[in-house]
Amino acid sequence: MCMNCMNSACGGCANQNNQCTALGPFEAIEAACITTPPATGSIIPFSSGTAPVALAAVAGGVISTVSMVGFGTSIPGVTLTGTNIDLAGATTGMEAFSVPRAGTITSISATLSVTVAVATFTGTATVRAQIYRAPAGSNLFSPTDAFVDLAPALTSLVVGAITFGTRNVTPVPVAAGDRLLMVFSVTTSGAAALVTGNASAGINIV
Repeated sequence: MCMNCMNSACGGCANQNNQCTALGPFEAIEAACITTPPATGSIIPFSSGTAPVALAAVAGGVISTVSMVGFGTSIPGVTLTGTNIDLAGATTGMEAFSVPRAGTITSISATLSVTVAVATFTGTATVRAQIYRAPAGSNLFSPTDAFVDLAPALTSLVVGAITFGTRNVTPVPVAAGDRLLMVFSVTTSGAAALVTGNASAGINIV
């Protein structure tokens, strides 16, 4: 019985005897039968913005310089220290972001659109987008398995040529405080390659 028709949560009274009209039905579900929605994660976007990336490889296809891509900006002409990127003495800035919670990188997608034509170009050029990681308190970024090689490989550098790719990666764990850096690089089957273009990418962290 609803003792107070005006303040009742029953949804109203059927008559002057204050008899409730909203009485159910109610159904109990066993907790073990409730399906937890899958964790879809968070998408982190990257874009070179108004400063195109400049990627270089030298004879033998060895990476010469790479570009760091942030959130609407990029820094080209970065030299590797072995396979790492050391930003301890960097005065030109950096594009890394700090991870606020522990998680796992599960996929990566990237695109590059050529903005500078090259008249003579030998062999092919393959662009790679890759996440580099530095632990909390460090400026030394190391490559991770979160990478994708873009396709098709570039056989000529004409303005507007596009290469892209998406890849589900072997899960890459990240800890709170880690810094992540999106890096674009190029390798070549020819004598050398210089690829300039607008770059964008995204990763999924669960």
